[in-house]
Amino acid sequence: MPRLFDNLKQSAIEWRRNGYTCDDYSLIGEILAYQTEHQADTTSLRFLRAPQFLALEVYWYVRLKLGTPHMIDLYTHYYGDDKAALFDALGAPVSRDALEIAETDQIIEKIRNDSDWVSRLNIQALHEAMILAYPSYILALAMGAGKTVLIGAIIATEFAMSLRYPEDQPVRFMKNAFVFAPGTTIIESLRELSGIPYEKILPPDLNRDVMANLKIEFPGSGKNIQAQRGSSYNLIVTNTEKISLRVNRRIHLQQEAFEREELQANLRLQTIASLPNLGIFSDEAHHTYGNTYDKLKRVRETINYINDQTPVVAVVNTTGTPYYKKQYLKDVIVWYGLGDGIRDNILKDLNDGVQIYNFSQQEEQEVFTDIVRGFFQTYGTVSLPDGARAKIAFYFKTQRHLDASRQLIEQAMTHVGESVSQILVNTQASSSGEVAEFKRLNNPDSHKRVILLIGKGVEGWNCPSLFSCALIKEQTTSHNYVLQAATRCLRQIPGNTHSAKIFLDSGNARIFNKELQDNFGTDLDRLSAGTRDKHTVTLRVLKTDLPKLEIIRTVKRAVRANATGGTLTLNKPAAQHAPGILRGIFTPDFSGPREILMPTGEMRALPAGKRVTGCHTAA
Repeated sequence: MPRLFDNLKQSAIEWRRNGYTCDDYSLIGEILAYQTEHQADTTSLRFLRAPQFLALEVYWYVRLKLGTPHMIDLYTHYYGDDKAALFDALGAPVSRDALEIAETDQIIEKIRNDSDWVSRLNIQALHEAMILAYPSYILALAMGAGKTVLIGAIIATEFAMSLRYPEDQPVRFMKNAFVFAPGTTIIESLRELSGIPYEKILPPDLNRDVMANLKIEFPGSGKNIQAQRGSSYNLIVTNTEKISLRVNRRIHLQQEAFEREELQANLRLQTIASLPNLGIFSDEAHHTYGNTYDKLKRVRETINYINDQTPVVAVVNTTGTPYYKKQYLKDVIVWYGLGDGIRDNILKDLNDGVQIYNFSQQEEQEVFTDIVRGFFQTYGTVSLPDGARAKIAFYFKTQRHLDASRQLIEQAMTHVGESVSQILVNTQASSSGEVAEFKRLNNPDSHKRVILLIGKGVEGWNCPSLFSCALIKEQTTSHNYVLQAATRCLRQIPGNTHSAKIFLDSGNARIFNKELQDNFGTDLDRLSAGTRDKHTVTLRVLKTDLPKLEIIRTVKRAVRANATGGTLTLNKPAAQHAPGILRGIFTPDFSGPREILMPTGEMRALPAGKRVTGCHTAA
């Protein structure tokens, strides 16, 4: 049975074929049609990638054609005609007896309110999604597919719609947007929101109006944010830690500090909660879920707090992992996985590029030497089209392990004839100079190629020049660390044709395989075997205006010479004696050894008749 995101994908594609018909809000058709360009007999996307464009279409189909429904209403729209199909799609193992006895609404209420029954059925994810007081959707796009640009496209189109349709009926459009994400690495990647070429997403007149009203803010360490309470067209981007609700802990001498910290959070939240028609965007949304479903993390509690103050338009969650501990998240309306990204060349091809080492059979020095040699043999001369040279990242858990491994890596580099000055260490204790070098790794003039990391370079790190990742011994199993670290080298850039490589010891390979199954429903074998599609492209050279080319040549012609006129005379030839025509009679003679014709009389001449020559023969 198709999942919800499959049904929504087909609905959005059909909507596209019908010209994005929307009687009440026809502007959306103009905005979505602007995303494509037409040249000759070809159609191509203007700026967004194919998965981003499809996600934008699905989002607006849900918003306008389906009326921004809550999650359970989405499912009843597609599966409501069949109770068994509905609860199967929801992942609720409701017994046949219950389906026959209870009505659909009764079972839904039981999922919402009966926590014991929910625990027995192990459907906490479904319960959590159904009790939300606001529409909440998950857009699950694999790393590198461009979730930040997608967030910007949704916000820009929402603001454009609200400027054209300022009334809140029947659909409320966003007039403010609040984007947050955990940690400093991810928030740095969200700064891309201020540099998106919105003129490639919005038609010129709409882009002019939106840019004239848009105010983007990345709050610093102050107590409050700069946006005025009650104002419109604010785009606020901040860390989860700066806005989440905090518990007021009273601990002796630290009491004052904790009270001050709680005051800062409350002031920010009060300002954000005052903004009308607010849309909330949670990047890396899998962090919203705690270790157990009966205890939400502060992120979800903070969203609930804001909605209690001023009802939000919708919550849009972006993530690369549509699963949580093998439980498929029911809020997912768009899913674009790792395999899709490799197939479409949005991610680098692995092409059997996962190398696994068994330390029961190999020494650590031997392993590091093999990795370093393999990297420089494969990628020694490889660079991106802009000139940034290929790099490898080694991930460590402790400083002690990093220091010991660095000696082995330096020995290996010396052995293969590479300078150890190419090594860059980056940890939480790194100097400002090392941090600056880390941030400029994608620059073509960066000579650092072997990166040693602790607690950095995972979720949100955008480094397309990274072609290899190595996780050898002593790694943590906490919250998909191995998955996030190992796949950092898959980020692609247009024009690159080289595959990526991942080096793992057998223990980390088992962790990686489990996290792939838990988060993407795939495994190491399928991921490693995945190759990108090869496309045949027809190039058409456009005609250009060129000056006329004049060619001079000699032409030979036969011309009649001038001559005086004369009289044409025809003379009949004189008569000549024509030989006569003889006639004779012959008969077969069978008396001899051969059969021959013998004359029976004399040959007689025939009289010649008058000869006449026709006009055509005479001519």
